[in-house]
Amino acid sequence: MELKAHVSVPEEPHGCLIIVHENRGLDDHIRDVANRFASEGFAVAAPDYLSPIGGSVSDVDTNIAGIKNISRDQVAEISKYWLSSLSSVTKVNAQSILGFCWGGGVVNHCATQLKELEKAVMFYGTAPDPSKIPSIRASLQLHYAENDDRINAGREDYLNALSQSGIAHETHIYEGAGHAFFNNTRDDRYNQKSAELAFKRALGFLKN
Repeated sequence: MELKAHVSVPEEPHGCLIIVHENRGLDDHIRDVANRFASEGFAVAAPDYLSPIGGSVSDVDTNIAGIKNISRDQVAEISKYWLSSLSSVTKVNAQSILGFCWGGGVVNHCATQLKELEKAVMFYGTAPDPSKIPSIRASLQLHYAENDDRINAGREDYLNALSQSGIAHETHIYEGAGHAFFNNTRDDRYNQKSAELAFKRALGFLKN
């Protein structure tokens, strides 16, 4: 199986970062996000998590349907592969992951599975299996939209479980924003003020 990804590695990176796409697949928006973090000094890979079934295509609906066939075991394996590859190429051990929507859920799951992760940044993703939350070793930064009932329904239980397990985390809730507020290619979802603030916060968290 060929594992596809958009990779951007600056000179002398100070960390390795995986960017996890939405259920819409690896698209130009995610490539742009990856490049933005690379310009800030990170070695970045934005994997195509649809690689096991041939990769993302231009039709969004096809990608959304296909993503349902990708298991949590597969996303952890793909993430681990690209983190290892980045570290091998750059000789940098600091490893982080960041993801949006479906990718936010992937971030939460990978945090329970990948002990090498130091930091994980989640944007409006589903919480992981509660029984696996105590396994998290990474520090978490969690971004939620105020107007996102589906994701927010599980938010407080997740935050309480993190606190009870003594897992380092910080939480940001964006007033007036809805699900996918970071995606500037979607006029129906994008919230510029919230997106710019979230990027600044994520960057600071990953750099410190």
